[in-house]
Amino acid sequence: MHPATKATVAQIALALFIVVALVWLAQSAPFLGAVEETENVVRRWGALSIVVYPLLVMAATVLFLPGGVLSLGGGFFFGLWWGTVLVLLGNLLGAAVAFWVGQRLGRRFVRERILCDDRWAALDRAIARRGPRIIFFSQLNPLFPTSLFNYLYGITKVGFWECMKWVALGRLPGIFLYCYFGTLGQLGIRILRGESVPGPMDYILWGGGLVLTIVVAAVLGHTATKVIEEYRRLAPEADEGTGEN
Repeated sequence: MHPATKATVAQIALALFIVVALVWLAQSAPFLGAVEETENVVRRWGALSIVVYPLLVMAATVLFLPGGVLSLGGGFFFGLWWGTVLVLLGNLLGAAVAFWVGQRLGRRFVRERILCDDRWAALDRAIARRGPRIIFFSQLNPLFPTSLFNYLYGITKVGFWECMKWVALGRLPGIFLYCYFGTLGQLGIRILRGESVPGPMDYILWGGGLVLTIVVAAVLGHTATKVIEEYRRLAPEADEGTGEN
């Protein structure tokens, strides 16, 4: 199995495991009470929640903290569409902060701390040549630390708004998938509470949508990795042809 496929499958399996675990734990009264209390806290925030939640996601992005749980929470607490919007906004805020920090730290720091790794150095050369396209694929790629590369983008020639556009497009499929899982977790808990009784068509729609989303995310992740690997392979040849060091 291709490494990109393995990584994508592993991420999907982890998200599914978390959702199943939440639904299983929801059968216990203490856990269900904790979930209800958390939901009440979010409700008490009211309109403030749409400000606080993206800031939490931004902090996780800037500090290299696992953002998958917050992405699941976006779908769980806010629903599929609002959750996707809020989590994507938080990711963009984090990318913007990292971009600005990357500009301030400068090329020397990035070369000493990041570009010493051949894989990241190859991606840096690819960004210099292909710019936005590589930013898009590097954000889709499940094998790359996307939060770290947000700092790298700041020292490239790609403009800020252009960079944010391609970061958003690259992050959207993965965020949508995690929010979908979070929404399914919320649906499962509502069914266990007796608050929702979905019919056969509901299961078909949600199940079909889940399968389609997983397939699209897996294909995009696999394609992105192949493209990045191709640029990595060709980068040394291009450097020799142009006389770069």
